Amino acid sequence: MPRKRKSNLSQSSNKARTMKVARLNETFPQAELRRLKQAEREAAQRAAETPEQSQDRRRQHAEYLASQRAAETPEQSQARRQQNAEYLASQRASETPEQSQDRRRQHAEYLASQRAAETPEQSQARRQQNAEYLASQRASETPEQSQARRLQQATYIGSQRATETVEAAEARRRAVAERAQQRRLIFTRNAWGVFDKAAFEYDETLDYESHKLIKIEAMNKECRFCGALKWKEEAAGMCCSGGKVVLPSIDEPVEPLKELFSNETDESRRFLKNIRKYNTCFHMTSFGADNIVSMPGFCPTFTIQGQIYHTIGSLLPAANTQPKFLQVYFMGDEEAQVDRRSEYVPGVERNTVQKIQKVLHDHNVLVREFKMAKDRVTSDNYKVVIHPDRVPRGEHERRFNAPTTNEIAAVVVSTEQTASRDIVIQAHDGRLTRVPDTHRFYDALEYPIIFWKGQEGYSFDIPQTNPVTKQPIPNKKVSCKDFYAYHMMVRRNNFNLLLRCRLLFLQFLVDMYVKVESERLRFIALNQTKLRAENYIHLQDAVRNDADLDPNNLGQLVILPSSFVNSPRYLHEYTQDAFTYVRNYGRPDLFITMTCNPAWPEITKELIPGQNATDRHDLTARLFKIKVQKLVALLTKGKIFGDMKCFMYSIEWQKRGLPHVHLLLWLTEKLRPNQIDEVISAEIPNPESDRKLYDTVTKNMIHGPCGALNPSSPCMKEGKCTKKYPRALLKDTQTNDKGYPLYRRRTPGDGGRTITLKTRGGTQEVLVDNSWIVPYSPLLSKIYNCHLNVEFCNTVQAIKYICKYINKGSDQAIFNIRQQGNVNIDPRDEVQTYRAGRYVSSNEAAWRILGLPLHERHPTVTHLAVHLPNGQRIYFTENNFRERMAAPPKTTLTAFFLLCQNDAFAKTLLYVDVPRYYTWNVSSKEWKRRLQGTSVDGWPGVKAGDALGRIYTVHVSNFECYCLRMLLNVVQGPTSFLDLKTVNGQELETFRQACEKLGLLEDDNHWDATMEEAVLCRSPSQIRELFAILICTCGLSNPLQLWDKYKSALSEDILHRFERMDQVNNDLCFNEALRHIEDKIITISGKKLSDFGMPTPERRGELSTDLIKELSYDIALLDAQVSETEPRLLPEQKNIYNKILQRVELDKGGLFFLDAPGGTGKTFLLNLLLAKIRKDRKVALAVASSGIAATLLSGGRTAHSVFKLPLNLASEETPTCNISKSSARGALLQQCMLIVWDECTMSHKRAIEALDRCLQDIHSNRKLMGGVVVLLAGDFRQTLPVIERGTAADEINACLKASYLWSKVEKLYLTTNMRVQLFSDVESGAYAQKLLEIGEGHLNTDQEGMVLFTQQFCHAVETENELIEQVFPNLQQNILDENWLCERTILAPKNETVAKINKKILAEIYSETSVYNSIDTVMSSDDTTSYPVEFLNSLELSGVPSHKLELKVGVPVLLMRNLDAPRLCNGTRLRVTELGRHIVKATILTGEAKGDNVLIPRIPIIPNNLPFNFKRLQFPLKVAFSMTINKSQGQTLKVAGLHLGTPCFSHGQLYVACSRVSKAKNLHVYAEGKRSLNVVYRSILQ
Repeated sequence: MPRKRKSNLSQSSNKARTMKVARLNETFPQAELRRLKQAEREAAQRAAETPEQSQDRRRQHAEYLASQRAAETPEQSQARRQQNAEYLASQRASETPEQSQDRRRQHAEYLASQRAAETPEQSQARRQQNAEYLASQRASETPEQSQARRLQQATYIGSQRATETVEAAEARRRAVAERAQQRRLIFTRNAWGVFDKAAFEYDETLDYESHKLIKIEAMNKECRFCGALKWKEEAAGMCCSGGKVVLPSIDEPVEPLKELFSNETDESRRFLKNIRKYNTCFHMTSFGADNIVSMPGFCPTFTIQGQIYHTIGSLLPAANTQPKFLQVYFMGDEEAQVDRRSEYVPGVERNTVQKIQKVLHDHNVLVREFKMAKDRVTSDNYKVVIHPDRVPRGEHERRFNAPTTNEIAAVVVSTEQTASRDIVIQAHDGRLTRVPDTHRFYDALEYPIIFWKGQEGYSFDIPQTNPVTKQPIPNKKVSCKDFYAYHMMVRRNNFNLLLRCRLLFLQFLVDMYVKVESERLRFIALNQTKLRAENYIHLQDAVRNDADLDPNNLGQLVILPSSFVNSPRYLHEYTQDAFTYVRNYGRPDLFITMTCNPAWPEITKELIPGQNATDRHDLTARLFKIKVQKLVALLTKGKIFGDMKCFMYSIEWQKRGLPHVHLLLWLTEKLRPNQIDEVISAEIPNPESDRKLYDTVTKNMIHGPCGALNPSSPCMKEGKCTKKYPRALLKDTQTNDKGYPLYRRRTPGDGGRTITLKTRGGTQEVLVDNSWIVPYSPLLSKIYNCHLNVEFCNTVQAIKYICKYINKGSDQAIFNIRQQGNVNIDPRDEVQTYRAGRYVSSNEAAWRILGLPLHERHPTVTHLAVHLPNGQRIYFTENNFRERMAAPPKTTLTAFFLLCQNDAFAKTLLYVDVPRYYTWNVSSKEWKRRLQGTSVDGWPGVKAGDALGRIYTVHVSNFECYCLRMLLNVVQGPTSFLDLKTVNGQELETFRQACEKLGLLEDDNHWDATMEEAVLCRSPSQIRELFAILICTCGLSNPLQLWDKYKSALSEDILHRFERMDQVNNDLCFNEALRHIEDKIITISGKKLSDFGMPTPERRGELSTDLIKELSYDIALLDAQVSETEPRLLPEQKNIYNKILQRVELDKGGLFFLDAPGGTGKTFLLNLLLAKIRKDRKVALAVASSGIAATLLSGGRTAHSVFKLPLNLASEETPTCNISKSSARGALLQQCMLIVWDECTMSHKRAIEALDRCLQDIHSNRKLMGGVVVLLAGDFRQTLPVIERGTAADEINACLKASYLWSKVEKLYLTTNMRVQLFSDVESGAYAQKLLEIGEGHLNTDQEGMVLFTQQFCHAVETENELIEQVFPNLQQNILDENWLCERTILAPKNETVAKINKKILAEIYSETSVYNSIDTVMSSDDTTSYPVEFLNSLELSGVPSHKLELKVGVPVLLMRNLDAPRLCNGTRLRVTELGRHIVKATILTGEAKGDNVLIPRIPIIPNNLPFNFKRLQFPLKVAFSMTINKSQGQTLKVAGLHLGTPCFSHGQLYVACSRVSKAKNLHVYAEGKRSLNVVYRSILQ
């Protein structure tokens, strides 16, 4: 039989083996000869090729290389690159210099030719690719590699300069010097223009702080009226109101008291250090306050909380008691007096006390008068009375010399009556009497060391003086504030006794400012009975009912008006003004905080010898105000960050007394993220090139250190730094969605610097790196040499916090109604509440006495009234009540109507725009055209300013007025209220009807106005939400009975509102509560109250429909979203985006599937598509297969709820959606232009098929999906539809790819990882590549097909306990941190494992356990004996809560039912805050409603997968330290644990679990042998 001929394949294999053996036996010369011949053959062949053949060969070679590299393992790829690099290095090492130069030239020519042929798009793409490559290369460098690269670069530059000719080097140096000199020359000009955008071009060689416009000269400007010394930047009238305040100075003390103030002897220095104690020795009254704040350690200020009061006792001590205070003066023996004073005030020196006592006995008229008064009487039945307003005899009334004897006190018998402001001192009385703070001797009695002669202080009757005639001005009195401001000033040739008193001066400042403020508060309180405020319409109603009604019975008290600085109303208005800036100019660009530096040389050189800055808060306050002025001028006039639109700032005080300013800046040209590093630094400067900045930063801009280095630091709370230091070290600045970016903070290996500092107290030295540096602007820090924090406001999310933070006002104590002495403090009394809660420090007192402003802003914001017809707020008294009621005064609104009737230009304006072109004349109550500003084209005589208008906010509960406000924001030039209610010539009855006619209700404008301006009040809304959930989900048999029983609680907040308006009407209150409840029920179930046997509330207008809700998105926000995010689309995203939009615009319809692995920006793209459609007021529906996934889409809901899909999809062959054409949902689908269905791979194929049939029916269109564009999105690598007790075949058959629709689907793909593409996050990119290998089943496995968990892919742990510790470290301390809690969980394939882990972790929480047992009942009484209760209790079913539910406060829980989607949907994670018997109170941890507090009730749950029906009444919750992998789909975590004690058993489980995190280091895996199964159905992926 002939031999069988070998196949070509066999022959080729034999030939290859023979060649391989032959080459192994070659010598080196033979191998070289063979390679040479082969190269010659290839060269000859290529020379004979045609261009087409060459191109075809290169293409084939490229394809071959690509296929080879695609099949490489990562190790093989790395080895190949290493081999190539070594080969090139060896080739280049053997080159001659000429060959190297020739190679570089050829390469440069090749690159030049390639780039010359590029299109602009190709050039941009190449540069982007190069930048990303360099970023990724540097991100993966080790510190040694980074240092080597910099050294190489420096060497290269050095070599380039070494080859320079002398002329070229000189030219380069000359150019550099000329640029530096030009900057210096420009900088010497005395003009703000030299600072233009200087923050972007910081020059460390310039002495910015010495510029004439920045530098503050000596305090040598003398007031021509009173001789006070001031800085030239200070207001002229700060000292004496321009000569109107003329007062004698406090007398220079006589010896030996003067010597004690000299600071020249040891005794003097000890006296000044303890001056408050020495004053206590001699004061005649007792100083007291609600709370004298005492802080640990050194405290450079004096601070009180609440009210200050001085009390005085009797002249003589009670029996068997030692004399004190005033009583000591009447001890007969002066030596005994000295002994007694030294005894009850420890820490004073007897010799010093004796000297002071001698001076007071000889010179203090109060002491002498008291003694003489006592000597003039012989019995004990008398009292000494000091009158408050007695004018010294023989002196002009404006003079304030020390009084003479017998002109101060009068001795009267005890039965005589005295005036309320008299100081009455009984001879014998154990009680303390309060001294009126308006008394002329209030100061002298408490501060005898300052007023050593007993001089009079402030009183009401000091007249102002005409600075020209020097005569008193009639009816003009010196205010308390001006009186003390006068005495605080420094004057030449004046001893300035008050300013030498150090700690006593600090107490005096606080004492006197409280007196100043009390004077104003007293005026407001005393005028409350005469002045009332109420809405005119309410007055009118009251008068119609009762013509004889007393007007004093009407009205709402104006307790503390907004004109009172730092009152609640003042701060509320200022905060709303901040939001006006935000509304007009967007988010602020910069947030700047500057703190006073007491070591500023301008302060220290003005100190009296021996003082430090903390002794002179008058100087620190005055200079800080100047510094703030300079800062604002530098920002607004100097434009260091560019042109400014607006700014606002607020002054506050640290707890230790130093002032700081919070400043917001809005720029004309918004800062871009890539400019952050140009203007803000968070690194230690170079001490060699910029020593001044280095010293400033290391002294002022280092936080702490705190934490373990200094646990007692003030910033530490519960073991953590409240300022979140130390910060992470980063090579490059990163943007952050929390409001502030993550600034560049390089490690020492990357070029960062360190400094060694001592902790406070100097106990230890610590090494500080860039992680402790507070972000700063190099330019500003160098100029101001203080703590000056500059932050870039990255997102709009920072706005609300910042605006409230800078306007929060002074610290206020939090307290309940309490009794102070005999005075009850009612929190409804704003005067008492403010007085009792305020904190006042020495620096703030100095600031306020000097009249320095606390807030400043530009441009101005004009407040505009809004009220219903005859509803303007008027002020009235008993005398003008009827007159005001008959003719109420004009308001800005009624004057606007009149303006529109007479001014054609005003007819073109909205109400809010009026202040830009008109000014409000307060006296005439009318709008006047601006005389200055920019001319308006086409309108001669009209000028525009920069003022902004703000209409007062209205709560949505006052709905008619709320509608009026909406109309004022859209209707131009209305001439009357009636005009506003007239739409298209039709006069309507209400403003609400007008809004409805104009389409203003139920849209985004309503919500936008509510969120931005309406005042949200606390109300029982949570109870109403709970009641709605009970009605919808619990099948209440008699909800009306529950309503009747609890309707008062359900409407309590509404009733309180009506009571405040004096319009109590229970029926109206209950009707409004029913409206709220029905609104919630419609949201949850789509049904009305009447469907549940409840009464239908009365309404104006129709209930909102699904269609109206879908058309109610905020167009402005959507426009902003589209504008912001469209440019961020990657090329493949852009292609998909354009394709979908084109289909929508052409109305061609289509069914698309978007395949998008994690990190490719699928949600980003879907939300942008939704925004793009919705911004044009078109309907785009967003649905998802799970509630959690739905929360990631804007307006997302579950597909089952939107399309009303049947629950038993697996058992129905042709399921349909329960939607009819005529229904509201049908109308919605008829208008729908786009449907986005996310995570559709989790849904049963029949759900998509049912939607296809539904849309064809509703649209009467047999085209695919009824001609609607439907975009399905998902990832087939994830888990497939869950089939109860199903096999792999069941899951595959239920998958979308098994549907008849799949062949009609257009496939779209996202492959580029956005984290890598946009942020060069190489670590995330590598992890994403590993995830794809898992999802596609390409990850290497061992011989048994098990995936190995290496350290490159995750952190593999050894035990279950270690897994718990890695995911939940320090659980007991961190469990109260909601953010920490929501970003981590442990995943497991099965419920049993999950329950075990949850129980184990729950036991570690040290708090009381609450146990809730369900009530289980069978639905049919016939089944009672077959299925006893204990059997029902034992059932553990998927999706059903356990019979026994154990909970603790603080633990995370998972919601197991949709209660109020998407806020409360199946899979929502919450944190338990309170545990009741029937209610669990919790805070939402995930989704759009994160942070909301909700009440979760027990609800009946009826499983549908049992052979019998039973009902379990239980809380739909389970502990969520751990959850199943399937339940986690759609969740995003920072830290995830994966418990694979039981391996994954279904397709995509391992992929889903691992893809919850974005980096390998955040994934902790526990698996037996550190390996597990990876189940992948490859047929699904084909």
